[in-house]
Amino acid sequence: MSKHIDVELKNIQKKFGSNVVVDDFSIQIEKGECISFLGPSGCGKTTTLNMIAGFLEPDQGELFIKGKRMNGVPSNKRELGMVFQTYSLFPHMTIFENVAYGLKLRKVPKTEIASRVSKVLELVKLPHVADRYPKQLSGGQRQRIAIARALVTEPSLLLLDEPLSNLDAKLREELRDEMKRLQQEIGVTTIFVTHDQEEALYMSSRIVVLDHGKVEQIGTPWDIYNRPASEFVHTFIGKSNKMPGVVEQAVGNKLSLRTDEGLTLIAESKSSQVKAGDNVSIYVRPEKIAIYSDNRGTLDTNRVMGTVKLTSFLGAYTECEVRVGRYAMTVRIQSGHQEAAFAQGQTVYLEWKPEDVFVFPGKGHGQ
Repeated sequence: MSKHIDVELKNIQKKFGSNVVVDDFSIQIEKGECISFLGPSGCGKTTTLNMIAGFLEPDQGELFIKGKRMNGVPSNKRELGMVFQTYSLFPHMTIFENVAYGLKLRKVPKTEIASRVSKVLELVKLPHVADRYPKQLSGGQRQRIAIARALVTEPSLLLLDEPLSNLDAKLREELRDEMKRLQQEIGVTTIFVTHDQEEALYMSSRIVVLDHGKVEQIGTPWDIYNRPASEFVHTFIGKSNKMPGVVEQAVGNKLSLRTDEGLTLIAESKSSQVKAGDNVSIYVRPEKIAIYSDNRGTLDTNRVMGTVKLTSFLGAYTECEVRVGRYAMTVRIQSGHQEAAFAQGQTVYLEWKPEDVFVFPGKGHGQ
């Protein structure tokens, strides 16, 4: 194994009874990476994290940390730091005592404990709370202390299990920024479990998308969003407009499509998954659609007329729901870049480029 690989999973499987929760999971995680396990509830992401942590044993496969086989090795021998959804701070201990707890268990000298706790509290920007108790801190402060407690032992691997899920939206955003800064500053290899797509895209060098215990795709945030390996990945990451249809013609990477509403569309195929005659699901993301109040678009293909049903101003952008036949299509307009004052009932014209069309085989995810 390369000296730059911090964690490796080889064909990991975990069952609970007859239910396969994690199935044939393999990955290599390089030193300093921040990897997210992303997927819906029950997809196996937390179970996988718990196997890496040593709280569960895999039924099949091998697990390596820093080149050492960890199957059967107890959690306290794996040099891990872990942060949970709940803060898990001891209410009867001061913040200093909470952060120092792991060092005391390791019998680190008192002077070194004081120095390391002070340093890590500075790192999370809370040096002034050392003498307080958890109940005297806000939720965001308590979660930062939980992170400090995980970091103070200088772990070789940091495991984060949905650490932001109990916080309000603004606090989540602030702490997400802080966690990314810390991870990059310290350079500790990090595995981050979340069901929040935006958090995964923001935090990660790579994302593992899981569904029903299987790995759907492993890739950079850009690849996951722009080159999804499956319809599940595409629909789980971000918002998209869907139109069922059929492939009328496939020549090279060009697809001629007909929707079940009779619209003729052109796509530049990103794979060889489909051929002429196949039933397909056709997708276009809201931010890739241009909207006009008159028929002045610039494209020869992928142009449709519709009626505005709803507009929602969301600060950085406005979302318009446009009825095209029986399709309700969402269009996202960046503030200041296009006219956004479309009125309910107004006739509008939409267009999008062939390269922005995603085509997947079959009747489609969720049907």
